[in-house]
Amino acid sequence: MVHVTSTVRPVAQPVSTITRARTAATKASSTTGTSTTAGAATAAGESTDSGAADFLALFTSKTTGSAASNPPPPQAPPPPAPTAQSVFGPNPWIGNPTGIGPNGATYSYNPYYFATAQTAATVAQMVGGKVVQSNQFTGSGGAFQQQQPNYMVQLADGRMINPGLVASFYDHGYPQSYVDMMVACEVQNA
Repeated sequence: MVHVTSTVRPVAQPVSTITRARTAATKASSTTGTSTTAGAATAAGESTDSGAADFLALFTSKTTGSAASNPPPPQAPPPPAPTAQSVFGPNPWIGNPTGIGPNGATYSYNPYYFATAQTAATVAQMVGGKVVQSNQFTGSGGAFQQQQPNYMVQLADGRMINPGLVASFYDHGYPQSYVDMMVACEVQNA
């Protein structure tokens, strides 16, 4: 059961009074081109503000001639994103790197892990390291054998990074500043 105190409810005006006030305000604004101001009252003491003029003002555009006649100059497009081929040459990775399993079956590796000697030398120059060869996936003496070694870049402190992965950073259309950040993270987290 709900108990409502009449003092809490707002006093409602009769619908006919509100309708007559809106009709009068609409007629006044359509004949004179203006509306009554907010809070204006009729001789009977009723508000005739319909809010229509304020609402219409929201959709009325006011342009100035100088802003429309002087559009901003077009900005130069950003430089194109570097590609792996533009930085490391036409073939940054070894084509079709393979390995041999214990049963003699040949399988393929992802070329991104197998940089060419030229790509490795370029990455070594970028990060201040030297190029070394190693079998990163199979090691030595195991049942699986790599057919091509990985060219790796050994940093000054002995840590190694894969230059093929560094070259792959250029293969996604990232701007140079983002690629530089990715290379720095690769070196830092090697």
